[in-house]
Amino acid sequence: MKLATLSFTAFASAALAQSENYYNITSRPFRLLLKSDNKTIDGTTLGGCHQGAAIEGLCVTDQRLENNATWYNTFTHNVSASAEPNAIDTQGILAFTLLASGSMQIPSSMQLSINPTSNVAVPTIYPGFQQYTVVQFDDSGSLYIPAYQNDFVSPPESPSPPWKIKEWYVCLTRWSYLYTTLAWKVGMDSHSPPQNPTCQKVEVLRVYI
Repeated sequence: MKLATLSFTAFASAALAQSENYYNITSRPFRLLLKSDNKTIDGTTLGGCHQGAAIEGLCVTDQRLENNATWYNTFTHNVSASAEPNAIDTQGILAFTLLASGSMQIPSSMQLSINPTSNVAVPTIYPGFQQYTVVQFDDSGSLYIPAYQNDFVSPPESPSPPWKIKEWYVCLTRWSYLYTTLAWKVGMDSHSPPQNPTCQKVEVLRVYI
């Protein structure tokens, strides 16, 4: 796995120059812990891995909670000014700080990269806070995406409260490089498995540092 690194500074300048950031209240830092029936990945943490210039993926690492946290496996959940930081069931973005050129810090956020010909989306971390997917954490620290619409019925309905969808998997993916990464199965049909044959179901837990 290639750790997220960058020698070009233009991306950092562009990211830092972005002034409009709705999700500007930062949580305490945390790591993302995988819970899985596969003992090899159960208890490991996710970390940023190089996918392009200032672009990272969310790769499975060999780091566990007993290892010291590092910059590449430390995240925050950024919420809006109207919300409480560290709160449960609160809309926000998964934020990451890329360390580049030794000491330059590039604030970044996670967005699901959708492939129209696949039902597997790859979480991708882009510089700045303009490209993101809204995520939340429940009272057990489990990461989910809220479903505000149920289109299993006609006409579509709006669940109240929104459903907590946790279609997280670990798969061998290729966004730019071939890595074992976190992935998201698009849709809510539990009878429709990921079409990627390497995918293994996981739960993603927030563990504060």
